[in-house]
Amino acid sequence: MTAVLSELELGAQVNVRGEPLPGLPAEPNTVQGDAIWLGPDEWLVLGGREEDYPGAAAAVDVSANRVGFALSGPGAADVLAQGCSLDLDASAFPPGRCAQTLVARAQVILLRPDAETFHLLVRPSFAPYLRAWLEDAL
Repeated sequence: MTAVLSELELGAQVNVRGEPLPGLPAEPNTVQGDAIWLGPDEWLVLGGREEDYPGAAAAVDVSANRVGFALSGPGAADVLAQGCSLDLDASAFPPGRCAQTLVARAQVILLRPDAETFHLLVRPSFAPYLRAWLEDAL
């Protein structure tokens, strides 16, 4: 399998709750720009700030809440398939999709920005474990 693991620089993150606002994805399990659909009234915006969402029911800075990894290359889906129950074939999980799931028993937000790349957002306490698991799976 050919895949490369790297760490993502996430920067600011804001959790937005309420009615869908312009710029936030309305379709379940999709990504629109840097906004990730987490539920019918919840989004995670990478690079966002609380003051960017004055019309939200709640906008909370969660910048220290997640660490990000990128797994890229033609074998990335095969590496993830060793520890993830989702069908990661491009026909079932195409670019622009996201899911909250488990990878090697660690809860992650999984994104697919393009055909050969996956981003995994994980709680900092699980990051060393997930990194070690991914390195071993490579």
